[in-house]
Amino acid sequence: MRDSERRLIVVGSRLRAYREYAMAALAGRYDVALVTGAPVTWEAGYVGEHRIADTTDPAALRPAVEGLLAGAPGPAGLFTWDELSLTATAEVAGALGLRHLSVSAAAACRDKYTARGLLDKAGLPAVRHRLAHSEQDALAAAAEIGYPVVVKPRSLAGSLGVTAARDPAALRAAYARAAATAFPGLRAETGVLVEELLEGPEISVDACVLDGVAEPVTVARKRLGFHPCFEEVGHLAGPWRHEPWAEDVLRLLRDAHRALGVDHGVTHTEIRLTPRGPRLVELNGRLGGDLIPRLGELASGVDLTLAGAAVAFGERPDLTPSRSRWAEVRFLYPLHDGVLEELHTGRAAEVPGIVEVVPLAEPGAELLLPPRMLTPRTAALIAVADDPAGCATALDAAEDEVRAVQRGTPQDALGAVLENPVTRRYLEVERGFRAMTVPEVRNDWIRYGAGGGQALNRAIFLAPGDRRRLEADLNGVFALLADIPGRLFGGDRRAFARAVGMTPTQIDLVTRGAGLRLPPMSRADMYREPGGFKLMELNTGSSLGGWQMAEFGRVMREDAAFRRFADAERLTHPEPIAGIAAVLRADAAHAGFPLPRRPVLAITDWPDGYAKTKPWLDFVVPEWLRHGFDPVVCSLAEFEYRDGAPFVHGRRIDVVYRIFLPGEMEDDRLSRALVDPLLDAVARGDTFLFAGLDCELYGNKGSLAMLSDERNRGAFTPAELELIDRVLPWTRFLRAEPVARGGRTVDLLPYVLAHQDHLALKPTLLYGGVGVVPGWRVPAREWERRVVAAVDGPYVVQERVLPTAERFVTDAGDGFERMAVAYGVLMVGGRYAGMLVRGTPDPDVGIVSMSNGAQIGCCFHAGDPA
Repeated sequence: MRDSERRLIVVGSRLRAYREYAMAALAGRYDVALVTGAPVTWEAGYVGEHRIADTTDPAALRPAVEGLLAGAPGPAGLFTWDELSLTATAEVAGALGLRHLSVSAAAACRDKYTARGLLDKAGLPAVRHRLAHSEQDALAAAAEIGYPVVVKPRSLAGSLGVTAARDPAALRAAYARAAATAFPGLRAETGVLVEELLEGPEISVDACVLDGVAEPVTVARKRLGFHPCFEEVGHLAGPWRHEPWAEDVLRLLRDAHRALGVDHGVTHTEIRLTPRGPRLVELNGRLGGDLIPRLGELASGVDLTLAGAAVAFGERPDLTPSRSRWAEVRFLYPLHDGVLEELHTGRAAEVPGIVEVVPLAEPGAELLLPPRMLTPRTAALIAVADDPAGCATALDAAEDEVRAVQRGTPQDALGAVLENPVTRRYLEVERGFRAMTVPEVRNDWIRYGAGGGQALNRAIFLAPGDRRRLEADLNGVFALLADIPGRLFGGDRRAFARAVGMTPTQIDLVTRGAGLRLPPMSRADMYREPGGFKLMELNTGSSLGGWQMAEFGRVMREDAAFRRFADAERLTHPEPIAGIAAVLRADAAHAGFPLPRRPVLAITDWPDGYAKTKPWLDFVVPEWLRHGFDPVVCSLAEFEYRDGAPFVHGRRIDVVYRIFLPGEMEDDRLSRALVDPLLDAVARGDTFLFAGLDCELYGNKGSLAMLSDERNRGAFTPAELELIDRVLPWTRFLRAEPVARGGRTVDLLPYVLAHQDHLALKPTLLYGGVGVVPGWRVPAREWERRVVAAVDGPYVVQERVLPTAERFVTDAGDGFERMAVAYGVLMVGGRYAGMLVRGTPDPDVGIVSMSNGAQIGCCFHAGDPA
């Protein structure tokens, strides 16, 4: 008899995105009939006859199944992958004499407490557990078992309501959540289960069971997220027989099936690979969800759906793999709670190695992140490769193409976690919290280099796509800033200097101290919003903080756990001073200044700021030594001149590396006394100044206001305007004049006073957060006073940028905390050259700076795929 003449009755179809592959496989071989609780929609193309009935109620299900049996052209089988329908289907199958999982086995699989008792009775490796009927019961159970524990509903599925608790306060919240969790269609047994927290990676085993013997078909490594919940954010299926735990897992799997009486069908078993050996988490009497059987077919060639159908007909399926590859699914989530407006998948399907891109949410869907909602996913990406790294590379590139747009205001995303795939892999709980930190980075030398501040306990990670976009965008903005005098001032740099707010003395000194060209060096201070990086200020020239990050990176790599992770992910850290030294030598050559073989380099700051900057200038002395310079750290007040040539501490200076800024030259007499002799020496060729004082014409907030100002839009091409609008927040000089805002014309001063929660007041020529007034952090009266005093001065108002956050391990080392992060992106010679990272746990902070208690750290970036 042909398979097409045999009827397979499927009970419950569920969501199309997760089960269409299974229905399509069955329809290609059998006469498929369906019993479903709702009218047929997507299933219509795969099924012949169907019945509508309550698939969770045996009394309603039985006549529907009997009707489909009566119309069968030949032998019939009964099959379900629906958790909600499992026990009812088992009862109907038993009553009608059809091969299926027994009622008792189905009940044992559905009730975690019953399952634990049967496993204990069979003498399987124990998992300490207690059933709690009240909060006090749960607290007593946790105290007896020992923290940390897991709290879970007794009879739900899909990790719904499951939470880890590491102390009594967390346990109270976890108990309340588990006790209140329900799923429509699933009957919740009384009580909440409290279990020991099993440490180690988690796997799932989808098996085919015939005559009481479970045969593994697909073993998938779980990707878990949203700690302390256990949301399954992905799965990796592939070869497993070579693993050191393989035999122990196989033994546990078969023993557990016997203990629960599962002797027929297909099952999905979840196991933790603990240091004490594998421990069973739960055993489900159905086909695995989350597209895992689809992964198994892609990886091994064995179709578990068809195998389960064969078992329903009493046959022994062929489970011999026809290939040995790896397949991985990654689920994407919204950034924060809200309604999905648009889902753009871009060119994700075209990425090599990607075999499927599956949208999982429609526009208009409300998505609430765990624990408020189960699997609030936007899309699924499936990759196939010859090894796990190949899957990860393809998925990373595909994820970079997908963008979910949510309704609401930018305020909705304030403090929301935004992490790239490398960061998520680094923070996988299965790695252990200790492996997610580098304690050595908080040593005294690093603390000195951070100016006495605290170091972040891990590095930030930059994805290849982000690095490429940052390079392109920041090179584009840099080119626009360099071209402002020509485009907006007819080449008159003095007029440009007046427009950004420089005093006559500053203009004169900047003009005299101008370099022959603007060196390709900058640091962009940026926040990250859901739509990408936003630029708050861009510093140009030599006075850039962040050089010291290479030393932070070296300390990071000395940690063995971090080094293993970095090597596996192909992570690297740039050497910014290597690039800066190359630019310096090129600039000196361009100016016709011959440098000696090992130049004496005076790293020089303004006297007033020197005490603050000296630690991190000292910190980079070894770097300059490594790159062929003899550095001297000093203030400009320490210079003495012999026959016009500059000396510091008795050493003649070949190169003055300028840290000081024109904005610090407020005292005309002092500025002349300190700067004029230096500029005279430069003019005579007695020393080389790097970089020219005119750099600060371009790298200030006034220049950004000129790019942002609607009155200047005619000076830029459409592509340049797209870049400006995407990267720059709305920025205007503070003047009593009409401006464009939100598509309409407003009087700027009344607008600024009325919208302080959305604006910051910033001086044009100062840096590092100095003089910045965040409107949302000050009383209305102070805001009005500061704004009125700044009108027509060297100030701008800038739209508030709302930073997203990243997770860091708490100092206690037992969980995560969120930090708002500011990214100081270094660009040297047109290339990304590292990042000065600052983080604070206050997402509402005005300026993420060390003066506000921010911690400082470095960034490793992932290399481009081979």
